[in-house]
Amino acid sequence: MAAPAEHAPALDGAALAEQWRRDGYVIIRQLLSPERAAHLAFLCDGIAAQWRSCSPETDAPGAPNAADATCMRHLNHPAYFEGDSTGGRVAMLETVADPGVLELCTTILGDRPAFRSTSLFMNPTETSTNGEWHRDDPLRNVPAGPIPTPEEQGMIEENVGGGGESGGCIQLQIALIPSDDVELVKGSHLRWDTPEEWHVRMADDKAYAKDGMMPRAERIALQPGDGVAFNPFGLHRGRYHADKKRRTLMLSYRARSLPLYDYFSDQPWCESPGYLDDLTPEAAQFWREFVEDYSEQWREGQAAAFMEARARLGGRPKL
Repeated sequence: MAAPAEHAPALDGAALAEQWRRDGYVIIRQLLSPERAAHLAFLCDGIAAQWRSCSPETDAPGAPNAADATCMRHLNHPAYFEGDSTGGRVAMLETVADPGVLELCTTILGDRPAFRSTSLFMNPTETSTNGEWHRDDPLRNVPAGPIPTPEEQGMIEENVGGGGESGGCIQLQIALIPSDDVELVKGSHLRWDTPEEWHVRMADDKAYAKDGMMPRAERIALQPGDGVAFNPFGLHRGRYHADKKRRTLMLSYRARSLPLYDYFSDQPWCESPGYLDDLTPEAAQFWREFVEDYSEQWREGQAAAFMEARARLGGRPKL
């Protein structure tokens, strides 16, 4: 049985919730211990190397130009821990369900958090690049231009600032080694782009999205184990340098009352026999809830994929 994970420093819930509402992000120092961050960094080195060579999800390199890829998903896939003798699977799953992490998410969301996905942001090995300034847009029908109508602005404020669908998402980035490669614009989750922000992000077919100077941008400096949680609708980006190692683990959560089935939550391996073995009871329960939320859709997806594969091969599915 795994030992219970250490708790993060005591959280001032009211202050955190207010900062999240106002600024769209919060920084938590030493959310994980440096020792735990170092173990996760070791695990992520091996996972990234395996993914660049052959992703277990596709049986092919994780990206067309995997050497310069800067992000991968689903680090909790069991294939990454085959033959591992360091307790990597348990360490990864316990981190996702860490009591301090879940307390932070509950405080911010005002609701029980549900797991969504794991991601790793990493340095390219050949060509440095800045990420594009962007919003991860859970909303639909957002303004198509730099100036929203009053009705569109009201929709943004109601759904995002008011804790609606967009306000029910958390991206929690945890530095496993020192990093200052996350940039955010404080308060931008509550509104649409200013004309200056729109110019950087979208003008001339995104010509300035990587190298333009974003007004009021803040760079977040993190030490190993520090975390920054942010509302993904706010303006943000990452930076990726071939000559500067980056290992940032991102844990994504949603309010459990707002489930969303897509590529990120499509993780049928979580039902594999033994996948939850050796977890603490609390962590195992958190993961069982994730399985309960999506298992039916996973099975439907697997059945559809089987039928499609048979059709491609000229087989005739049994009725």
